[in-house]
Amino acid sequence: MAMALLQSGLKRFEDWAPRDHSQDRPKAEDHVKEMYSLGKIGGKFYFNPVVTFFSFGGVWAIVIWAMAAQGSAARKTWDAQVWVTDIWAWLYMITQNVWIVVLFY
Repeated sequence: MAMALLQSGLKRFEDWAPRDHSQDRPKAEDHVKEMYSLGKIGGKFYFNPVVTFFSFGGVWAIVIWAMAAQGSAARKTWDAQVWVTDIWAWLYMITQNVWIVVLFY
């Protein structure tokens, strides 16, 4: 029984050769053509208006909030910076090590 289980498990690993899936997925150009955008690809202006206007509004909302409530904004952004530094410092250190490996590669 154990031998049959081992053989069935090993059978899964017999064919590890990479397969060509280029016909199965669409090309990047086709995907770009289906995206919601304004302008022509390669033209002077080509952008996604939904992302552009939401990010524009978000940035200006933070700027206006920081100007209107300077004391509160300074305290909250300081707390956010401390939280990010405490929680995510390990990720920063790992990414810097990966970047050094990529540079030497």
